[in-house]
Amino acid sequence: MAASSSSGSSFTSSSLGRPPTYSRSYVSPVDSTWTQTSEISTISATSTGDSVAQSASLRPLDLGPPGYSATIILFQDTPEERTVYLGPWEVVGSEQRRIRWQCSYQSELLEHFLPTDIPSDIHPHTLHSRHRQFNDPSDVERFLSFNEHHRVRYTSGDGVCIHDGFIPVKYEFTSVDASTQFQGDLRKKDLVGFYDVDVVWSNLQSRTDGFGKVKGIGAIQRLKLWRDRYTTFHSLSVFANKTDHLYREYDIHNFDGELRNRDDRQKTLRLSVHGRRGSVPEEASPRRTFRIRQRVRSAGQASQASPELGPSYTAAPLDIRHLSIQFTHKRDYKRFIETWAHAHSSDREFNGIPFPPNHFELASPDILPG
Repeated sequence: MAASSSSGSSFTSSSLGRPPTYSRSYVSPVDSTWTQTSEISTISATSTGDSVAQSASLRPLDLGPPGYSATIILFQDTPEERTVYLGPWEVVGSEQRRIRWQCSYQSELLEHFLPTDIPSDIHPHTLHSRHRQFNDPSDVERFLSFNEHHRVRYTSGDGVCIHDGFIPVKYEFTSVDASTQFQGDLRKKDLVGFYDVDVVWSNLQSRTDGFGKVKGIGAIQRLKLWRDRYTTFHSLSVFANKTDHLYREYDIHNFDGELRNRDDRQKTLRLSVHGRRGSVPEEASPRRTFRIRQRVRSAGQASQASPELGPSYTAAPLDIRHLSIQFTHKRDYKRFIETWAHAHSSDREFNGIPFPPNHFELASPDILPG
């Protein structure tokens, strides 16, 4: 049976009755009686001068239909470029996972095919807030992209295929909440928090190179904290733009709960690996393992699954002794420390006890004296 998850948000269909036109026909998306700018300008061409040509080159403003959740641009940088308004989404399929978007005009359908059937292998990418300096740092999370091209198919309400090909997928969500819910549905992990970091490094990938230039594992990136919807385990992910240009993900239960080498002025801290040199062992735990999850998908090579973490995970030795993080903002630094303490204690307390999907917990009834 195909597994699916959906946005669950309400959706209001557009009253426009037809999709917007983005060609140079200057058809208004909101008023069929609208007069072309070029026609108006010819009446007073002698008085307006150069402003007429400038006005005629402008596209009509399309504010979008009510109730849409995100937008995506198809045929970008071509005369056929169009913005597609996306409503509720649904992640469907198990072997061929894809996102089905209900579009906002005449029952169009946009399907975003994912390159892997393992949810945790998908990493929606968001930039460090430095790339959008005039936005609130949290607002940057509305802009999602992927580091490889994905297949996108867009069909009209009549079943006519308008687009089907591999493109760089970029979403712009209407809210941060919608973006975090979407990322959680893709990865089957709830996005607990995100933090701007200047650099992440370890004992193997030093903070700077021989010339003093900042290097590490990744620099000027967004660190994300996740909670698995099935095992409830927490993990950290960061894009390794200074090494192999892949995402690194670390399970929190592999690290000591105590944050060492904290420097509040520099906004740096260190996560020490259990039982490795330079870290103090904590209370013995039957779940302790010196491994992290690393999904390796290479042709012709089967990977051995970890019995503790399930068939979807491949265990590989954790060869680092510590992971160090320097945060960009003081508020992110403080927020991470608070969240880390809760996440680490939660992982140790529940030991990854899985919850059934879509579970509900009802309040206990009041017990009256007999």
